Amino acid sequence: MMRRAPVLLAAFLALGVAGPTLGPAEARAQETTLTLEEAIRLAERNNPAYRQTVNDLERNRLDRSDAWLTLLPTPQVTALSTGLAWNLQTLGTDNFGNPIGNPEARMIQSSTSTQRVGVAFQFDFRNLLNLRQQETQAALRDITALTQVRGLRADVARAFLDAQEREVTLALEEELLQTAEQNLDLTMRLYRLARRDRMDLLSAELDLAERESQLESARTDLQDARRTLRNLIGDETLADIRIVPREIRVFDPAGLDDDVLVAEALVGSPRVEQARASIESASRGVSTQRAQWLPTLSLSMNTARQEFERGGSSAFLSPLPEGDWSRNVAVQLNFPDLGQYFSIRNSTSRSRIDVRNQEEAMRQTRLELEGEVRTLAQELRQTERTLRLQERRAELAEERRELQFQAYGMGRGSYLELQNASEQAASAQRSALQARYAFERARINLERSLGRPLTSRETGGEGEGPVAGGEAGADGDASRLPEG
Repeated sequence: MMRRAPVLLAAFLALGVAGPTLGPAEARAQETTLTLEEAIRLAERNNPAYRQTVNDLERNRLDRSDAWLTLLPTPQVTALSTGLAWNLQTLGTDNFGNPIGNPEARMIQSSTSTQRVGVAFQFDFRNLLNLRQQETQAALRDITALTQVRGLRADVARAFLDAQEREVTLALEEELLQTAEQNLDLTMRLYRLARRDRMDLLSAELDLAERESQLESARTDLQDARRTLRNLIGDETLADIRIVPREIRVFDPAGLDDDVLVAEALVGSPRVEQARASIESASRGVSTQRAQWLPTLSLSMNTARQEFERGGSSAFLSPLPEGDWSRNVAVQLNFPDLGQYFSIRNSTSRSRIDVRNQEEAMRQTRLELEGEVRTLAQELRQTERTLRLQERRAELAEERRELQFQAYGMGRGSYLELQNASEQAASAQRSALQARYAFERARINLERSLGRPLTSRETGGEGEGPVAGGEAGADGDASRLPEG
């Protein structure tokens, strides 16, 4: 029975399973059980921030339609334009055509109805550039959505991992509580045999109370972690979440090649693609400014008929005007205003400055990404070494606690020594647990920067991580976006 604590701790650390069960059976029946993959799929369907980004993708189709409309002929159809007019004539003309006052001012009524059908076309080279610019903006929206979905998957994976760690921590605290109860039971028996004094008994009771307090704190932390995961998923219909623990595999990251990881990140990172698209967008801005010096061609053709009556209203609301059809064809060539030379030149210079700034921004992005990947790879190696040391420390501390427990039971040690050994064992077990989950978080962060999961070859056959992998996304591929 004395070896039960290290055995259970080893199981918790190796598999990351959660042992405790909270609440009555009726409450458990209302809980929603989620795997990590299910949590990610729900988040992609319900997370408000990500859904807004997906909704914005619909603007690509609308903007593309608007851009094409500027290149196509514009139909002009007037089914009927009709009206009435009244004119009070207070002036007349004499025999020579000179205006004179009209002694008999009268109201003259007129009516008219017009129908017109035509088509107009305007060729402006800037419209072609705007079409290409819209394609660039659509690519930027796609990249933004891809970046956000990968970030969302990483955030859900971390929140899921936090909840799983809190469950394992709760199981560990329950095990440590049992250890404190064993210490108290042994001290009580020795006290009844008059082999220990009241001071040892009080110390054991205080240790038990401290373990109970830490257990309650662990329960609260678990509820907070589950609530955080639920809020990140964004589905308000979810009941209390109960996660299905994900196996945590530890591998030796010493074989990771930083140069290879950096090269892959620079090629496939959405951040680099976004910077490259921004450069392209700024370059099109320069072309658009320069295109203002090109002439524009306008062509219009229309046919119309009109019925007009002076002194009556019979032409009003006439669905078929009786006038003859007239036809009109117009061609217009507009040259730029030379008076805008300096203004256009300054605008073009500003656009060139934007291009240079975007190129520097891309260089900065590449430098930051390279430093980030190297730092995260180093952090992964450091956490792996820390984990090995903490696991060894936990084994030694637990063995020392067991020996001290046996010595205390045989009267060869003081309770203070047992208390100190128990505290060190508990601290070592908590540190080992935290180190294991810190390793998994470091792995998630590295995979997020790479934009892909670590392969089995890179992890020594320990499987792929949950971030950016095909298994995590609702569409089965991190490089594709879920449809809106």
